Amino acid sequence: MIRFDYPEVFLLAIPLALAFRRWGWTRGPTGWLRAGMAILLLAAMAIPRLNRSGPGSDVVVVVDLSRSMPSGSRPIMRDLIKDIEASRGTGDRIAVVAFGQQPVVERELSETAYFSEFTQPVSADGSDLNEALLTALDRHSDPNRPMRVLVLSDGEYNGASPLYAARRARDRSVPIDYRSFEKPIAGDWAVESLSLPRDISPNEPFQFSVMVYADQESASTVIVQRDGLEIARRSADLRPGLNRLNFRDWVSDGGLHQYAAELDVLTDASQRPLRDANFENNRASGVVRVVASPKLLLITHDGQPGNVGRALTAGKIPFDAVAPSQHPLTLDALEGYRAVILENVSAESIGRVRMEHLAQYVEDLGRGLLMTGGRQSYGTGGYYQSPLDPILPVAMFSQEDQRRSRVALAIVLDRSGSMAVPVAGNRNKMDLANLASAECIKLLSAEDMVAVIAVDSQPHVIQPMTRVSNSAAIRNRVLRIESMGGGIFVYVGLVAAGRELVAASEYKTRHVVLFSDAADSEEPGDYRALLEKFSKAGITVSVIGLGNEKDSDAQLLKDIAKAGNGNIMFSSDALDLPRLFTQETMNIARNMFLTRESEDAPNGFPGRVLQDFRLLGEFAPSEFPNVDGYNLTYLKPDATLGTVSTDENRAPWSAFWFRGLGRTAAIALEVDGPFSGKLSSWDRYEDFIITHARWLMGTGQPEDVFVSLSQDGMTAVVRVELDPHRADPTRGQTPTLVVVPPDDERSDPIEPALTWVGADSLEGRFRLDRVGTYRTLVKMSDRKFAPGPLLTLPYSPEFMPRVGLPSGPDALRAMADTSGGRSRVDVREVLTDPPIAARILRSLTPLLCLCSMILLLAEIAGRRWSWWERLTSARAQARLYKVESSIDASAEQPRIARHRNWIAWGRHVRRATRDANAFDKKSATPETTKERAPSTGPSQPVVEPSAEPAPSPADAFARAKHRAKKRM
Repeated sequence: MIRFDYPEVFLLAIPLALAFRRWGWTRGPTGWLRAGMAILLLAAMAIPRLNRSGPGSDVVVVVDLSRSMPSGSRPIMRDLIKDIEASRGTGDRIAVVAFGQQPVVERELSETAYFSEFTQPVSADGSDLNEALLTALDRHSDPNRPMRVLVLSDGEYNGASPLYAARRARDRSVPIDYRSFEKPIAGDWAVESLSLPRDISPNEPFQFSVMVYADQESASTVIVQRDGLEIARRSADLRPGLNRLNFRDWVSDGGLHQYAAELDVLTDASQRPLRDANFENNRASGVVRVVASPKLLLITHDGQPGNVGRALTAGKIPFDAVAPSQHPLTLDALEGYRAVILENVSAESIGRVRMEHLAQYVEDLGRGLLMTGGRQSYGTGGYYQSPLDPILPVAMFSQEDQRRSRVALAIVLDRSGSMAVPVAGNRNKMDLANLASAECIKLLSAEDMVAVIAVDSQPHVIQPMTRVSNSAAIRNRVLRIESMGGGIFVYVGLVAAGRELVAASEYKTRHVVLFSDAADSEEPGDYRALLEKFSKAGITVSVIGLGNEKDSDAQLLKDIAKAGNGNIMFSSDALDLPRLFTQETMNIARNMFLTRESEDAPNGFPGRVLQDFRLLGEFAPSEFPNVDGYNLTYLKPDATLGTVSTDENRAPWSAFWFRGLGRTAAIALEVDGPFSGKLSSWDRYEDFIITHARWLMGTGQPEDVFVSLSQDGMTAVVRVELDPHRADPTRGQTPTLVVVPPDDERSDPIEPALTWVGADSLEGRFRLDRVGTYRTLVKMSDRKFAPGPLLTLPYSPEFMPRVGLPSGPDALRAMADTSGGRSRVDVREVLTDPPIAARILRSLTPLLCLCSMILLLAEIAGRRWSWWERLTSARAQARLYKVESSIDASAEQPRIARHRNWIAWGRHVRRATRDANAFDKKSATPETTKERAPSTGPSQPVVEPSAEPAPSPADAFARAKHRAKKRM
């Protein structure tokens, strides 16, 4: 397809044709060459371009899904996308990119696909419009295809300016159009920030500021809280812009303290209430770190310090003793502690999320953790496959343990409709139940047997009872179980499990694990009679309920576990299912807490201290006391063994290692309880506990590093100052910046790049894209690090006051003007108005000018060297030659004879031509002769011409040819 940039030039064709006819036209090829040259030059002046893209164009729709968008905008944007798809023509392709804090591609360019709903997860706490536009431009892989970008947004961004992407779009000839979603006009008042000191000492008075933003003059009451308790209230007259309000306070307790400021009342000069467009930004928070002496957190089952607390007191180590339910165990709450001791508390009492916090507290923040033994600890306490399992220096299960009893296990899984509910990580409850079952099977040995039954309204045997000789194949089958709808019929599931266990009648341990929804367990039938038969046959039943003890069917599950002589466990957290399943499997496969009675050790279990114990500190006892019980564990490869049992298990009683930036230790003995034996009365008991505690608390922080933190919009700026006189073997190496972002679940730390900005100073930046407190630290080496300051983002970046930034409509307008786009009221126009790109349309003007030059040269040469006359004569002779050939040729004449006749014919034609020329000379007119006669000499008589005119040269030429034919 050819397009003309200036088609109006063709209006010159009329006067040009008239002028050419009057002054430029001549007969023959010269005239036609001149006419063609004029036509080509006229077409070249119109700038013709050849479209190489083919039919159709591309459109990428960029959709804003952030919190700042007006309510009800999402279905409107979905309908707009469908309108564009309905207008799609031949070759048109449409893609969809959604964005919030980060962009995601909902659909790639397609000619046939239709959009139904936004399915990709997008964090709404951010509007990175610039990155979304760059993602849209990445869809433009074919430079020969015209493309437009259509933005559906309110224009409010908190990332980089979208003008950067707009300039790149302009360079690639991709216009960016927009459809604006404007908010209702209303004022905005916000607590912009709290300016709190970084670190203070206990009882140190300090001043802090509350920055309040106002759209107009107004009056307000500002309330300040510390750790949830109100400490100040002040009325203030606000001016348009930022207003600073100063407060004073002091804190005696060490650790991290939360401060919050809130706007309570907004009124104008007449005391009338004002309407605030964003209530979400009326409250801001921050933290103050009170630096006190290092302290430990001791967690016991009843919150009492006990023997461990007395030992810490003797060592003059400050500590707080709490029960698991009395402490939130968040990173903020743990800030004031250098280490945590878990003294015989179960994993269930802590919970998965708080264990995640403890693991991050050790690995990412460089703190310490000690776990002591007992019936509520390690494997028997449910810590296997828990978040704390990877950071402990001992393993809680070993396939090589030869003393494990053979087990026949039947797993009954609920696959009802409730199991299709999605959970974190793009998985559903059924996926996690499958994973938990696979972990159970992994714990079994080749001599064990297993069966897996999935139950809805009827049982489905996924794996019949078989030996676990091919564990991987069985686990693969289990992982493919899907939720099929309906409810779970408990009775038929138990019956199916009993039938499978009949095949393992020679096994002493036969056990059923029933997994069911605590709010959706149906058709129990006569389960009591069934479980009584199980009990007589030596079959036990444990129940894992997804939910809590207050759910509608929780009591039924409790009764089943009680009648089945098994355990009952509830959890509302589906991510905790693998831990619960494996805990139950470990309890039936092997007694993981060994006692004097169970192992027939009347004098208890002996042990000894190894030389490597000195790595913890100065502790060298001559002997170690016997104990009445301990948790059977196995030393991990990289851990260091400090104390070991001297019985046949050679089990670690004390082990330690470095994990991440922090330290963890494990004491597999019950340090305070009925199984402590002679340990609790040992004269070195206090030294034993104190040595572990002091090692966990670590050494002091480096004093040759200073870290500062500031906020620049939605970016945090970290500056690291190093002592220029430091004596450090790592001098010359670049330190590593580690940032722990806030999150309810554990999130991986980020490591922004540090760049040298001076001889001994570095600088790094990172995005503030989550609400909460950011923690920073600088790693100098694997074991040496300096904690940095904390920074709190009080609320979603979407509600931050846009101080110094353009309004949303202005930002969209500037973006469109820069790229060559415009506002679209009717979004369907993006398909009917494809952009014109220089790289897509190839100009034909140079080619037309070249052709015109060739015609000009041909016209000049034809006139100068008489090409056209010669061409005419040659064509005439060729036609004559053809006619004569057709007359003389004969069908009977042999080919050779015809060839000779042609030669003879050419010879006679040449002779006839000479005769005709001679005849022309003889037939010259008397007037010509008379004029050529000499003017002197005797006069000659004049001969009168005959009445018959002289023959013309053409007639003479014809007669000569006739004579030549006769001679042939």
